[in-house]
Amino acid sequence: MQFSDFLNAGSGLADTIQIVVFKMLPRGAQIEKVRTEINRGVLKKYGKLTELKINKINKTISTVLDLKGEAEPFQIKLSNYQLIQEEGKNPVFEPGTIEVSREWLHALLQTLVQKGVIPERMEIKNLLHQAVVTSIL
Repeated sequence: MQFSDFLNAGSGLADTIQIVVFKMLPRGAQIEKVRTEINRGVLKKYGKLTELKINKINKTISTVLDLKGEAEPFQIKLSNYQLIQEEGKNPVFEPGTIEVSREWLHALLQTLVQKGVIPERMEIKNLLHQAVVTSIL
């Protein structure tokens, strides 16, 4: 299993219904839904994403995380992200520059990207996730 696999699980009629419902939501509610799903999924064992801000114009994503074992919340900011959509292909997400307010975690993240554990680009294969990222990014 690769790091990007958590973005690509599921498919079928349930996803189609979720896509329709998601696209009907106002942008703020869409972002809140994504934050909630991240907390229920990938972060469930580790803590909470308490803030998620996405600026489509400036291409920035700002987060605040309150993780178990950490005395204070910390921030992660992605700048100059790109969502690349070529005709007939799945969209590809490039996070751009990643800044983490914890020095040790920032260094770890850079190492994981350099070693290819965390990819520099992530193909979004799942239709539900494609709908989500194209709506909010």
